[in-house]
Amino acid sequence: MTTRPNFDPQAGYLVTAAADFINFNDQIFTEYYQPILGPVAFSLFYALRSQLLDHPTLADRRLQSALLVQVNAGQNQVSEGLRRLEGMGIIQTYFQHDAQGDLYVYELQATLSPEQFINDNLLSVLLLEAIGEQAFIKLANNTHRYRLVAEHSQLKNVSHHFLDSYQVDQRELVHLPEAIKQARTDTVVAEHHSLVNDSSDFDWATLLTLLKSQPVIKDDLTNHRELIEVEHQLYGIDEPTMARLIRGALDLATNHFDAQKFKRQVAAQYKQVPASSPSPKQAEPVDDKQLTAKDRQLLKSTDNYAPIAFLQALKEQTGGYVTAGERNVLTRLIQDGKLPSPVINVLVWYVIADLGNATLKGNFVDAIANDWLRAGVHDGAGALLQLKKFNQDKQQNSPKRFAGKRSRQRMEVRETMPDWSKQDQATRTKKASAAALAKARARQRSNRKGR
Repeated sequence: MTTRPNFDPQAGYLVTAAADFINFNDQIFTEYYQPILGPVAFSLFYALRSQLLDHPTLADRRLQSALLVQVNAGQNQVSEGLRRLEGMGIIQTYFQHDAQGDLYVYELQATLSPEQFINDNLLSVLLLEAIGEQAFIKLANNTHRYRLVAEHSQLKNVSHHFLDSYQVDQRELVHLPEAIKQARTDTVVAEHHSLVNDSSDFDWATLLTLLKSQPVIKDDLTNHRELIEVEHQLYGIDEPTMARLIRGALDLATNHFDAQKFKRQVAAQYKQVPASSPSPKQAEPVDDKQLTAKDRQLLKSTDNYAPIAFLQALKEQTGGYVTAGERNVLTRLIQDGKLPSPVINVLVWYVIADLGNATLKGNFVDAIANDWLRAGVHDGAGALLQLKKFNQDKQQNSPKRFAGKRSRQRMEVRETMPDWSKQDQATRTKKASAAALAKARARQRSNRKGR
């Protein structure tokens, strides 16, 4: 994940579009992308699309503060919306600094087709979690709603080939016209890149060994390897459990691996992760004297659970549930691959259990993650020590602030006291004589006459 400063309202921006943006489909964007993106990112995309210009130049830049007004959202919300759009591959962001200041160029991308979206492992998993199984199946069925329903069709393709219908000068095929060469030079064919991190600790050889005696077609597993490793990264599924899930996703008639059935099985099983089902990985003992017995017990839990399973266990203790947005936050951290799962789990514990927040917020989590990366945190123990250091620094600074505040308060109450307050009790409570009372009444009568 490339880190950059948060959304800067004073920076300039331009909106461009990829060559294949003409294929963008609003219905696909609404049905497939919006449930994952959320409302702010969804409206931000259309706000950006409304700024498209024919043949834009650097002189056409505008201030990003205009986006805040148009979307009617705060700076942090727009920053998170952009991050979501970039993560979904629907926007590519470019940056440069020139004489006029910082400039961001947002290049809009075309939507995937429904078939491409469903066959993309990470996107389809997130969509299934966001909308549920019934809605997902309905969308999948809509992708082939115009196909002929005929199980035993004997139809054969008898269509004419191109050269049966059209004649092309063979010389121009060998020596392409200059206009075509120039057009190809100016046109870049966009590619859809996988959204998942390639690095994985999943033992593929062990999985194949566990399935060796099962009627599963090996080529099916090879073709769906990315999907299997995505599910492993998201939920921490070990090899024996993965083998069981794969067996349950086989088509009994053909022994082919049913990818959609596999996704539904995983989503159903890990939507509610039981707190008593950790993975077999054991935590290594920690010798650091700064860690208490409770810290060591926490480290065992953070080492034994995948991030989503750990978050689910915390939410069950607090009476909440894991939201689609929280799954997206954890998925981004997993994809980035810079923080190991135990460190992510400590981060989750700190935000939810220690600070008492109801949900994981993307910007807050990213700020902590970046701070830990700069500090060189690479394991759960290091994350806990970093938290202790942060709390110690906070406590050391707090007395200075409070002492300064008390000093100011003491200075504010210092004032010159009246002379009568310095007299003793007997003098202040002594009764006036009859003569003094008569003089006082006379002064009062003369004052009233003078008015």
